[in-house]
Order: sequence, then C-alpha cells, then structure tokens
Amino acid sequence: MKDFINKFPNGLELQRITTLNKYKELYENNQYSIFGVHDIIKNQYKDVKDLMYLAHAIPARISEFYGDFVQGDTARLLINNTTGVKNDDEFVAQIVYENDLKEKIYDYAVEQSEFGYVVLLGYVDENSFFKIDAAPQDQYFPQADGSVIFATYKADPNDNTHKRLLLLTQHYKIEGGNVVIERQAFETNEKGVATKTIGLDIFSTLLGKTLNPTDTIEGLDELPIRQIDNGKRAKWGFGKSDYHDITPQLAEINERATHSSTQLLKNLDAKMVLPKSMFNEDGKAKYTEAYAMENTNEVEPKYIINSNPLLTETREHIMFELKMVSFLTGVPMFELLKGSMPERVEGLRMQLFSAVRKTDTKRAKIKRGIMDMFRIGFKMTNRKIEQDVEIKFGDVLPTDDLLSAETEATKVRSGLSSRKSAIKRLENLDDTQADDEMKQIANEDRIAGVADTTVPPTV
Repeated sequence: MKDFINKFPNGLELQRITTLNKYKELYENNQYSIFGVHDIIKNQYKDVKDLMYLAHAIPARISEFYGDFVQGDTARLLINNTTGVKNDDEFVAQIVYENDLKEKIYDYAVEQSEFGYVVLLGYVDENSFFKIDAAPQDQYFPQADGSVIFATYKADPNDNTHKRLLLLTQHYKIEGGNVVIERQAFETNEKGVATKTIGLDIFSTLLGKTLNPTDTIEGLDELPIRQIDNGKRAKWGFGKSDYHDITPQLAEINERATHSSTQLLKNLDAKMVLPKSMFNEDGKAKYTEAYAMENTNEVEPKYIINSNPLLTETREHIMFELKMVSFLTGVPMFELLKGSMPERVEGLRMQLFSAVRKTDTKRAKIKRGIMDMFRIGFKMTNRKIEQDVEIKFGDVLPTDDLLSAETEATKVRSGLSSRKSAIKRLENLDDTQADDEMKQIANEDRIAGVADTTVPPTV
C-alpha cells in the first residue's frame, strides 16, 4: 500500500485542483468570484452588495461551440466493428448503445475544451456490460510510475459542523500482468490532504456498495483509463484549457462592461440646473433632483449630462478584446456575437478555417481514446479484437449536396473512384450498408431495363 499520510494530494496536485475549479466557475459564468473588479468601480457604490457585475458567458459559448463541432451530425457519426465477425459487431453496437456513446461525444468535447482534458474509465458492471464513464478531472491523479489514483471526497457524517472531509483513494496499477486496484480511506485536514487512515466501511455506507481493500482484473495488462487531451500536453502533463490564454481578455471585457454600466446607472437619470428664482423660500423646488445657481443671473433650465467620449472608446476597446478572444480560440466573431455569417458554404469554410483545424485535432484525440476503450472492453470481457473499431465523424460544416454529388459522379466517370466508395462518402455508409445499396440500385436498374454499365459486354 502506498503511504498517503500528509503526502496526498501534494502541493502541485492541490494547485491543479484550484485551477480546475476556476475553469468550472468560468464555464458556469460565476466570473466575479474569479476576477472581481477594481476598487475604483467598487467605490462608486455606497454598498458593494449593490454592485452590478456584467459577466459574459463567453467561456461556455466557446466550449459548447467546440462540443457541437466535434460531435457534428450524429446521424452521420459512425462507430462500427470492421472485422466482419457477427458477435464482434453486436458487442460494439452494445457498447455504443449502453453508453450513449454518440451523444456523449458532445460532453467529452465540452469538458476537453473546458478543463483541457477528459478522462475515460472503463469497467464491467453487474450485468456484464462494458461501461465507459468520464471521471471528474479533480478526482484524477496520474502518478510518475504510470499508475493512477482516483480520489473521492465526502463530508464526514459524524461531523456536526459539516466541514470535515473524508477521502477515498482507488489506486490503479499493473502488477504481474494484471490490473490491481488498492483502496484506502482517510481523514483529511482543511486542505483535503490525508492525515489519518480509517476503515473502508464508512465509504461502503456512503456509496451504497461494498468496497474491497484490493481487487484484481485478471488478464488485463493495461489500465482501463485514457486521458484525452485538448491538443498538445503542457509541462504539467495535461492538455491546455481553451480558457487558459483568454483569462486576461475575459477579465477586461467584464470589468469594462461593468464600468460602463455603472456610469450609465449614475447618469441616465440626469439632474437639472434651475434658476434660483424657481426655488421656494425653504429651498425646495418642484423637481426632486435639482441644483440652485448661486449667481444673480437667471439661467436657462438644463440637464447635467455626462458627455464623456471615453464611453464610446470603451465599447471599441471591448470589441478589440473580443477579436483577441476569437483569434486565440479559433471561434469566429460572428459566433461570439451572433452576427451575420457568410451566405455560401465556401465563404463559411474560409471564415471557420482555424476552428475546423482545431476541431480536427480535438476529434483525433477523442477518436484515439474511444478506440483504446473498445480494445480494453474486448479484453475485460474475454474477447479478442483483430483491429480497431472504425469511427467516422460527419463533416464539421454543412455541405452542398448537389455539388458533392456532381463531384462524386465526376470521380466515377473518370475512373478515380468506384461507385461503392462514392456512395459510402455521399451517404456516410459502412461497407455492408453500401453493398446493400448497390444491390438495390442494380435491382431497380434491372426492373427498369437499364443496362449495368459496370459490367463489360460479352464478345
């Protein structure tokens, strides 16, 4: 058993948890708790509780944008076995169905963007189904030796203050060619660091299932865990969140918008300057918000307005920061602002070139992780797989069906492609479905008396 007392989680791991919590707050648009505002703005309110903070849900928009792009059209998303073995086909289809895998790709992509990585954990449930779960990022602790620790925190039911936390660790490692899971439970200090070992029975009660100190997964020679990064791993060993590079811009956009809103709140209900003769002997005027002029000359009544030209400059400054957000994330301005987009698909592709390239990278990482989980699922259920499953995503952007059909027809006529391959690309079909479609076309041609031009005449 590994010694966790006063060592787990360590300082760097605690720092990572803090960063992950910051990203979660940004996604949920609780941005004031992360950024706050300058004291100059706070001082314009008698009570800080009256402060109006304008938080723009840009982080959530970015992650959900890439969630949509990575998932694409679910009707065209294919996850199939390619070995041609019927039992394998059924097993792959079962995994896809039982795990809602096509639908969950959207969730994986959102978390990949939000936190910088998503963690998949495979296991066999009580019904002997292979399940794939996305583990919470703040519970995942990869170790230098290649093992992985999952940490679960629960409130101590015996603590009346509801402040003390209990910690359950599940340590996944390879021993003797098998996966071994070691479990321990601890009391923790105020930082969540393990301080004292306790029995597992309390967590068995809290989680509603029996926890063994040690479990072994026989015949599995690799951890049933995959870390799917958001692009290249940073120096800490994790992918980089899409929020990492834009936090200064997010803080600036929110603060400047809040500052402008504060100025409008103070000055939209403009006060008036009135001649002194319009005041009663007791110094009161008919207007509740007015100031008397001290000079003897009568003045024309007028409003006191704030004509500060920097308000216009502030709006332009906010737009500049939004352009920087677009540049750093690849999300186009018309998506951030919901403005007009190009009318033609070709123009749309040019505008979204950066986003499509980034989406391709995200898809490749997710695809590799899912393919690995299928291979692990075959092993954990005592099956053999000869080759990886096939995962095909639909086009990120809408396509011109007429143009695509004409392009494929030209390829077939010029001998650059077979009819079957053209049908697969156009309709996003697998080999079996394409063969069935070819047979149906041939039958319809035979009934209609159309010669099959793919068969050469007999001499």
